[in-house]
Amino acid sequence: MKKLIQKKAFPYMAAFFLPFVICIVICIGNGVYPFGDNCILHIDMYHQYCPFFTELWNKLQTGGSLQYSWNLGLGSDFVSLYAYYLASPLNFLLLLCKKQSIIEFMTLLILVKIALCGLTFFIFLKYRYQLVGKDNRMHANQMFPALVFSTAYALSGFVAAYSWDIMWMDCIALFPLIMVGLLRLVQEKKPGMYFVTLAVSIFANYYMSIMICIFLVFYFALLFFQQKEGKLGALLRFIWYSALAGAASAVLLLPEIAVLGNSGSVSEGFPKTVEWYFSVLAEFGRGAAVTNVYTGNDHWPNLYAGAFCLVLIWLYVLNRRISWKEKVPRLLMLAFFLISFANNRLDYIWHGMHFPQALPGRESFLYIFLLLSVGFETVRKWKGTKTWHIVVATAVALVLIMVGGALGDETVTDPLSLIITGLLICVYGILMLLTKLTTKQVRLGLRDFTVCIAVAELFVNMAVTGLDVTSRVAYTDKQDYYPALLKMAEKDNGTEGFYRVEDNGRKTKNDDALYGYPSATIFSSLINLDVSHFYQMLYLEGGKNFYSYNGATPLPSAMLSVRYLISSNPVEESRVRTLVGSENGNYLYRNNYCLPLGFMMDEETIAEWKTSQTDRIGTLNNLARVLGAEKDMIEPGTCTTEEKEGDSAITVAEDGYYYADYVSCDSDTLTVTRSDGWTKQYSKTTHRYLIELGECEAGTEIHITNQNSENIVYHLYKLNFDALEPAYDTLRKQTMELTDMTDRTIEGTIDVKESGRLVFSIPADKGWKVYVDGKETETKPLSDALLAVPLQEGTHEILLRYTTPGLAEGAAISFAALFLFLLSIIVEKSRHRKR
Repeated sequence: MKKLIQKKAFPYMAAFFLPFVICIVICIGNGVYPFGDNCILHIDMYHQYCPFFTELWNKLQTGGSLQYSWNLGLGSDFVSLYAYYLASPLNFLLLLCKKQSIIEFMTLLILVKIALCGLTFFIFLKYRYQLVGKDNRMHANQMFPALVFSTAYALSGFVAAYSWDIMWMDCIALFPLIMVGLLRLVQEKKPGMYFVTLAVSIFANYYMSIMICIFLVFYFALLFFQQKEGKLGALLRFIWYSALAGAASAVLLLPEIAVLGNSGSVSEGFPKTVEWYFSVLAEFGRGAAVTNVYTGNDHWPNLYAGAFCLVLIWLYVLNRRISWKEKVPRLLMLAFFLISFANNRLDYIWHGMHFPQALPGRESFLYIFLLLSVGFETVRKWKGTKTWHIVVATAVALVLIMVGGALGDETVTDPLSLIITGLLICVYGILMLLTKLTTKQVRLGLRDFTVCIAVAELFVNMAVTGLDVTSRVAYTDKQDYYPALLKMAEKDNGTEGFYRVEDNGRKTKNDDALYGYPSATIFSSLINLDVSHFYQMLYLEGGKNFYSYNGATPLPSAMLSVRYLISSNPVEESRVRTLVGSENGNYLYRNNYCLPLGFMMDEETIAEWKTSQTDRIGTLNNLARVLGAEKDMIEPGTCTTEEKEGDSAITVAEDGYYYADYVSCDSDTLTVTRSDGWTKQYSKTTHRYLIELGECEAGTEIHITNQNSENIVYHLYKLNFDALEPAYDTLRKQTMELTDMTDRTIEGTIDVKESGRLVFSIPADKGWKVYVDGKETETKPLSDALLAVPLQEGTHEILLRYTTPGLAEGAAISFAALFLFLLSIIVEKSRHRKR
């Protein structure tokens, strides 16, 4: 064992494998596949990242275009989605993975990134504190404490809370190397490591890199004022190579900026008034061990970095061997972080001029990095710590952890975790005192024992608070029958052209990417917000970062080219849809109202269509009327109702196809059950959309239940087929015949009898160019949402071509930045040789 420890590679291997093995053991204990039936898909990893990884896998395997995808809602730019969610260089290892193992690939990738956090922080400590001795080796008294602190960074409260956010973890792992690069840039005039690591970080995830860049500005200022000579040169190098690192990622940044401009992620504007979320002192409770991680909307950060750090920070303050010139700036930075977590304006700035939607305190990994760094410096300069320092530091840590708990929220910081942390503080305080009062031989044993206690604490905290699991079986159960149903739809469609598929029992709003089919639903921070507003206007589900087919009535469904519906309901067949076939207890239905990808609307109809976000039933009825209907398409239904807590009963008075709406609902799930055996569950009903009740006979009793025991008042509506038919017939009179279609191009012909606008069920994104009879024609979107182009009477050849906006310009800037970096290095080396 001693020989192994003395090997040069051992410290690095230990820094990597210590957190890696801990995470593996936790996964085994949590029954993660193949050690059980669970997986670590959690929050957005469940709903977004796994589907997006699957779509990337499909494109890499099939050679599909990386610029656009039809398997993401109505169609989405893929370069910007890649930049936002998938840009980690490690993701290309997907090529070595089978499709059915993508979940395991993502799991392993997360564990590797956590382990890399340990390795890179260890490298930072080694460089920053010069841990290698005169014999060019790292000895146990240096290595073991460094391993504890590197493991604390890898298993911190931030990582426990957000390790599932796989797209952020590259930046967390790279950050210690960026800091090494910054030190080398300033102190040794060597820019290579700084440029490369910062450029890769920005490339991998621009969002987390914004916070890193803000931190770098502060830390450079600290180094600048500590620098005794060459300040101007250091400043110029910092500005120049930081700019080059940002420019090197322009190939992804420019497309992302272009797409984000139309999304719900646009900044809300700088807050006009100052708001304090909570007391700064309350934040000390968030550094407690085994306290629940927080990912909600109340802004509480995750600050755990080991209970030992709560003592060491005060020993850092008291340590006589650390100059106040070094201490004061770092302590002020730590205080500034705590203020930033609690203040709305600073919170807004740290998050890239944007308020995060849940997942608060995203910059907390920087605070943890700084806290661990000063804690390790205290250990390195242990001789500057006196016995009374330990007593005072332990007492202060105990008081602050209890005050933090008292001022905090009990639902966020568990009182039991405060007690456990208090006991750990006492244990560390006693062990530190003993190291001052005992012989050298005993001190070595106490050191090893303290290391074991610290690693055990980090292990337990991660096991209790991190790597949450969900059922892998439930997530993947559709793999058994989806391919057969999709093949059935393809065969039934024949030569009819492009179509979309929906599933009223979807696992996520990105099932289309997960299983490889075009749909009308998506959940992404990059969605075209105008499309979401269009959905809401037609009483479908829509929001800031999603739009969904939920709530669709036949006419909007037809306009979105949704031809097939997958359902587990065997009695879905009606005048609206026809049964095609079934597989493994799941059924494929064909919507009887469906339009091709392109259809004509005359300008007078578009001008007369009165839309409203508040009167959505009125918007639907007005659409039907301007399209030729003489009556309302959605009209009030006759019924008797009875409301009870959690259960509303509706008895319909006549045969018909029915829907229900409601003014408000706090329940996230509603279940509809009819007396004829038909049942359907609706999710995310707080988003408010039209609830489909299906085709009912007179006297059918419908129960709508919720789990919150709410008294919800519903309004019944009946579908008027006499109004639907003429409106639908108007739209299908003039449609485009599709002749060819790829990921980026659409070709077709259309015979226009009456001039108007050719509307496509495609988002009106900037990258689309439309050519009519070979000539580029200016687009004129429908309701700012759907791509459309004016056409005159006659037969026309139509070509649509998509190019990611900003991609060519970004690639040119990235190439220039790389060229200038290499040129700068050559010039620097040439000047160095001359000197």
